[in-house]
Amino acid sequence: MFDSVRTRLTLWYAGVLGLSLIAFALLAYYAAAAIFHQRQDESLRSTAQTVASAYVEELAEQHSLAKAGEVVLLELTFPNRYVEVIDNAGQPIAWSKNLTGKTFALPTVNSGVVTVDGLRAAVVPLSADQNLGFAVVAEPLSVIEDGLRELRRNFFAGVPLVLLLASAGGYFLARKSLAPIASMNSQTQRISAENLSQRLDVTSPRDELGRLATTINDLLARLESSFSEQQRFIADASHELRTPLAVLRGETEVALAKQRSADEYQESLSLIQEEAERLSRIVEDLFLLARQPIDAPATLMRERVSLNETVKDCARAAHVLATRKGVRLTTHNDAAGIQLSGDKELITRMILNLLDNAVKYTPAGGEISLALTRQNGHAEITVRDTGIGIADADRQRILDRFYRVDKARSRALGGAGLGLSIVRWIVEVHGGDIHIDSAPGHGSTFTVDLPLHKTHLE
Repeated sequence: MFDSVRTRLTLWYAGVLGLSLIAFALLAYYAAAAIFHQRQDESLRSTAQTVASAYVEELAEQHSLAKAGEVVLLELTFPNRYVEVIDNAGQPIAWSKNLTGKTFALPTVNSGVVTVDGLRAAVVPLSADQNLGFAVVAEPLSVIEDGLRELRRNFFAGVPLVLLLASAGGYFLARKSLAPIASMNSQTQRISAENLSQRLDVTSPRDELGRLATTINDLLARLESSFSEQQRFIADASHELRTPLAVLRGETEVALAKQRSADEYQESLSLIQEEAERLSRIVEDLFLLARQPIDAPATLMRERVSLNETVKDCARAAHVLATRKGVRLTTHNDAAGIQLSGDKELITRMILNLLDNAVKYTPAGGEISLALTRQNGHAEITVRDTGIGIADADRQRILDRFYRVDKARSRALGGAGLGLSIVRWIVEVHGGDIHIDSAPGHGSTFTVDLPLHKTHLE
């Protein structure tokens, strides 16, 4: 029962409302009690003043205190109130009929309002010099108590009723407010890996629940994209691994099928070696990409890297490939030493991949240049070639995994579409950017900007 958010919200609402109602009832009760007593005192004092004025007027006619008191009390009647006229010594001179045989036992004879024997009494002097005596008007305290008792009874009946009605309304509002969450819960339970394309209904995009549904839809979109990318990655990886494995298996079966000459065995072993090397490169690339992108920064081996030496070593290694294909490779290395904090192995891999890509897609007689410069606190590595170039439509996806502009030609050249994807990943984990400027038939230029953080070198 208490696992329901609706129930908890209703209970919290009822508890807060109940405390508020009790506090309000107490404040209202004591405020009403104070007002009742104040009004009772004012009424008693006003009545006593009326009695005193009437007594003085009658005394001027009767010339007798007792006679004047009797006339006044006969003419003036006050229901539920006791009236008495006393002298300065506190002895009764006249009193109302409902006080027959009873006199006030005032502790002192002074003007004011006092409580005596369960009565609230107002004492007013008959004259300004207080030599004639006092008029006393009293009323039982039960008059106020009866009113307060009725007020308490109303509160005892009204507060629980209001609390019950408000709790029922709060439960209804909580249920209505949380209905979209229940709907989102049922919809998300129906979403699985097979139907990630489904989205939650967004009834009101401006409120909190609408923004929550929009956020969940964005999350589902990213999950769908990641899941599709993963499926495509697995499919492409399986396809790329299947080709060299098929060649290895087929060539091995042919070599073992019958007795062959040494040259034929040599040719088969050479082909197996080439495919095994290609398979090793693909597996190594896949292993490297498996680190992308979450845990790469945490596992990045940072050290002081001299980009000048790294560029020189990469140019020396790529010169062999370029010469073998008949491509001219030139290097421009900044004379000033450029160092950064990073993973030397990954940076070397990045430059070699760019150079290898340039050699693959630059025909014989072409040119490739590798340049290292310093630009506004960044190290800029530029690889420019005079190869086949990249169309605008392909330029947006050339850095994606397994993407190749010409799949047949790329596979013939030994590419699996992972080299440039690895380049982008290495650049990103070092906090840099990569830019591509290319046009079909006019070659390509890959520019890598790597930040030089002084704090990493100290």
